[in-house]
Amino acid sequence: MKGLASCSLPLMLGAVMSATAVAPSISDQTRALLDRTLGIKGVYVSDESAYRFTIPRTDVSVRIGNQRLSPSQAPGSWVTFSPSLRAESMMNGEFILLEDEVNPVISVALKHGLHVTGLGSSFLFEEPRLLTLSLHADGSYASIGSSVRELLDEVRRIRTSKPVPDAGNTAVAAPVRNAIDAAPLNAILSMKGAATDGVYRAAIGRVAILNNTPMGREMGMRTSISIFGTNEHAFADAEFAVTGDELQTVLTALRTKLLDILSIRNRLVAEHPQIVFVRASGQGKAADLARSLRYALEAQVGTSSVPPSQRRL
Repeated sequence: MKGLASCSLPLMLGAVMSATAVAPSISDQTRALLDRTLGIKGVYVSDESAYRFTIPRTDVSVRIGNQRLSPSQAPGSWVTFSPSLRAESMMNGEFILLEDEVNPVISVALKHGLHVTGLGSSFLFEEPRLLTLSLHADGSYASIGSSVRELLDEVRRIRTSKPVPDAGNTAVAAPVRNAIDAAPLNAILSMKGAATDGVYRAAIGRVAILNNTPMGREMGMRTSISIFGTNEHAFADAEFAVTGDELQTVLTALRTKLLDILSIRNRLVAEHPQIVFVRASGQGKAADLARSLRYALEAQVGTSSVPPSQRRL
């Protein structure tokens, strides 16, 4: 085993070097186009044929505990463009966002055909809270660059309308009384959920294989729905278990119904098919929330259509 590992590493490195060696370069004209579109000067790494843009969040003062971070210490957004074997180019990137920016930016990204691939916390105990949104796209340099600029403009629009994010020091309301009726929600969702202590819960399992072993609903391979509060003023907390092929459709369906996306993450490594968990929330009448969640479930299996991207990249 030791000999196999020692000889496979050079082969692996050789394959990576060969792949990057044949990648076409990004022309001066294309780089200038991207600079103009994003309003930022990128850095070209010729060995990888990659054009990278770094976008610091100088508009936000960040602290962790009682330690203030300088702009160079705080995390910044970035996007990198490279030639693609499937299209003219591809883009990978991460946007560092405040909480009130996350879902508007996701909506803009989906509208313009960018793939949203991850969402999670950037730090612990930071103020204001920062989240990292992962994005990917394939298409023309001009079209992807224009879409990325739309994301930057959306962040600027939000911060211009509300320069100082909420500091979390507003008055705290007491917990709402839970009194959800299960029967109407089961009828809407076509599920067999139950209300315990006034909180409605339901789940749908699916199967993934890990180490040649099936894993189902009770091992965590499930879409779970919780609705609490009252029938007239309810809160929904849902987590969708989706494959990679289903991810963009479910995200679009959730945002179409104005449900907030809280996280996009993996729980396992090397399961088949890969399962990504999308957590979402919303407020409103319990029946309306159930209809919104039903729409996302139907979109996931293809029985309801979602609005297409405005343009192809």
